[in-house]
Amino acid sequence: MTVSTYNPADYINNDVTHAANAPTVANKLATHTIDTTPANNSDDIVRVMPSLADLQKPHSDQEFIDKAMREESSNHNNLIASSREELPTVSVNGVMIDKTAIAQELQYHPAKDKDDALFLAAQALVVRELLRIAVLEDESLGESAWIDDEEQAISALIDKNVQAVMPDIDTCKRYYQQNTADFKTDPIMSVRHILLACLPEDGEERLAVKKTAYEMIEQINSNANPDAEFIQIARQHSACPSKEADGELGVVSKGQTVSEFESVLFSLETGLAPSPIESRYGFHIVEVLDKQPGIQMTYDQVAAAISNKLSQQAFHQSLCDYLFRLADEAEIDGIEMVLEQENIFRG
Repeated sequence: MTVSTYNPADYINNDVTHAANAPTVANKLATHTIDTTPANNSDDIVRVMPSLADLQKPHSDQEFIDKAMREESSNHNNLIASSREELPTVSVNGVMIDKTAIAQELQYHPAKDKDDALFLAAQALVVRELLRIAVLEDESLGESAWIDDEEQAISALIDKNVQAVMPDIDTCKRYYQQNTADFKTDPIMSVRHILLACLPEDGEERLAVKKTAYEMIEQINSNANPDAEFIQIARQHSACPSKEADGELGVVSKGQTVSEFESVLFSLETGLAPSPIESRYGFHIVEVLDKQPGIQMTYDQVAAAISNKLSQQAFHQSLCDYLFRLADEAEIDGIEMVLEQENIFRG
């Protein structure tokens, strides 16, 4: 078994994928991943605008790490839940988790707030210590295996103690019947737009631009030739490079643009949208030229993917159960462990 990063978002419907960039043990515990990514012909795709992934900058907690390390001048015994601007004191069977290691681990656990990041970082290191202890106590592994190759020793330990259960055909079919909506391809749309740009932090300007967008929509609808009017406004006023193509964006599918634009766009029907779509870029006057609905896939088309997904879930639950047993047998101070799939495999 090869230990690598498991991403709970890598499921059948292939939402936004994500993988941790560092080999932390909590993130490398197990994987039985499947490749269901559809073929992507980049020549047929025209992006609405820079995607969310293009805009995101690398996450960094370095400023918080430096500040926390400077303020760590005494031995605190707070739980993670009550730790604010300090690094927690955590121990496993009397062995202290190094606070510098916690600070370094933070960068691998982006979270909604600092407390959550602290908890995930500390728990990851506690899990590593639990696995180290289990390796040392295993007769066929022992200290020499840990010294030779820590990650390989953990893999061998997990192979011995955690087993994936393959679901039977009836279970897979039942899952398909209960989740048919999950096995439908995304719709595709032919779209054109007019972007009236404004900064997201300028409230007054956004109100003015929004009003202008509504006026332009009314102007297009009331014109004897709305198609020509849309093109003229796009060429004169759109802040998007697509204005050179009369505002046309080509074929658009889900995942190509920022979420706030996409969430509204795919709810539209064919024709000029009655309201502008607001995004971080400004306001978009949108016309859907064509919309092809998604196609329902048959059970036979997704049977292998369903079996793989259910096997992954069973394996990850078994792994959580195993880690819970290790934690239950150990004396852990300074943190209340939450050994569930959503946080064990998070980050």
